[in-house]
Amino acid sequence: MFKSRVFLRSVTVFAIATTLVSVVPAQVSAAVGVSVSKTEKVADLEVVSIKLANVPAGQGVYISQCFKPTLGQRAATGLICNGSVTETGTMIWATADAQRGSQSAAGELVLMLRSSFSKVDSAGVSKTYNCGVANCSLFVYRDHRGITDTALDTVVPIKFLPSQDVALTSLGLKKDGATYKAGSSVAMSAGKLVTTKKMAVVVSSDETRSICTTTGTSSFTIKFKKPGICKVTLVADGSSKFDQMIKTLTYIVK
Repeated sequence: MFKSRVFLRSVTVFAIATTLVSVVPAQVSAAVGVSVSKTEKVADLEVVSIKLANVPAGQGVYISQCFKPTLGQRAATGLICNGSVTETGTMIWATADAQRGSQSAAGELVLMLRSSFSKVDSAGVSKTYNCGVANCSLFVYRDHRGITDTALDTVVPIKFLPSQDVALTSLGLKKDGATYKAGSSVAMSAGKLVTTKKMAVVVSSDETRSICTTTGTSSFTIKFKKPGICKVTLVADGSSKFDQMIKTLTYIVK
């Protein structure tokens, strides 16, 4: 009789354990699906739509625009990405368990892409990374709750439109970060304000402290009026074949 009770108890415990195992989902990483609305001929500042699939229950991922990322790579091993989780709009944190501050991994996600971005290294030096048609990708990887888990790592290459530029020396401008004397000016003719793709360049400044001003419609003049920091922007339209140009220059006026 005693042996029968022990046997029945063992069977009951086994049945309960089996039931629990079948009900509780396993927290095992699996391949994540990534769908992006546009991955080729992407323009600078273009916003793309991203959809995820198969993000395991209880887990989350980061989605970043990174420079030549490889599977398994992290910041500690040289991963270079635009922005950070604390910089709004530069990356996405999506979770399957509605973590506070995250977006739903089941919903539509959007991210603004940059044809180039800058990062400051450990030595405090800023470096610009140009994406072009082959250097950047969207990188999906586990969030901080499982950062060493590489099972969800996914790389989606992003091909940007070819860029255009304008030579500052041909405009009579100094290089970015140079110094100008207060009271000096630079005049640029319409014939020289043309990019490498033959697009017209518009010169402007949003300076509100009268440190510098820009005047003109096709030809432009920059006047450096008083000491301070002067920011000037050179803009040219893009097309279906090449990207727009947005070039910001910072000058020190003394």
